[in-house]
Amino acid sequence: MNNKLSPRLKVIADCVAGVKTMADIGTDHGYLPVSLVEKNLVLTAIASDTNEKPLEKAKKIIKEHGFEKRIETRLGSGLSVLQPGEVEVFVMAGMGGLLICDLLEAERDVAKKTPRMILQPMNNQAALRRYLEGNHYKIISEELAREDERIYEVMVVEHGIMVFNNLLEYDLGYHFMQNKHPLLKDLINRKISLEENIVKNTRGKETPFAKKQFGDSSRYIQKLNEVKKCL
Repeated sequence: MNNKLSPRLKVIADCVAGVKTMADIGTDHGYLPVSLVEKNLVLTAIASDTNEKPLEKAKKIIKEHGFEKRIETRLGSGLSVLQPGEVEVFVMAGMGGLLICDLLEAERDVAKKTPRMILQPMNNQAALRRYLEGNHYKIISEELAREDERIYEVMVVEHGIMVFNNLLEYDLGYHFMQNKHPLLKDLINRKISLEENIVKNTRGKETPFAKKQFGDSSRYIQKLNEVKKCL
């Protein structure tokens, strides 16, 4: 490709590489499957999107690279575009964590019969990890990617059992705590910054909700700072 993958998509591509078939759910411009096929890291791919406009852009890029026979485009929502067992891995990236939960739940047969999934939630990462833990999914590895000031969390998920031993692992990752990822401190600093904004906006306010938010965020910042000291 003329345009290199962004750091976020590069990390996701590395997690996908090595399978014959993959699906990119919510493909946008189709950069990820095109790059994977171009480098022969996958044999064939499915690029899907719920909106027609970005899918048309993906079709154009796929055609420009001559990959019409190796990358199929499909219009539809989430995993509804796939048949159970059709691909070895699917990617859900660049969408909210709660939406990812909903899409996995809506097509359980497809999700349960796909050996591996790569998930990159933009928010509500803790809620997604709780959903995976409660529905017999296992995070086998996690990666972080930095783009400008933002740290993106990428989860490689298979079927199995996992149990979180520390409440902070829901926020910081099932493996980040064990492996001390090089970007973990940056992720913690980002989360502290977000919580400090909540503390600032609720300090001195007398409503029960504001008081609870102030207390919860203050305690959470303290815990995050304690983790930083161990890195």
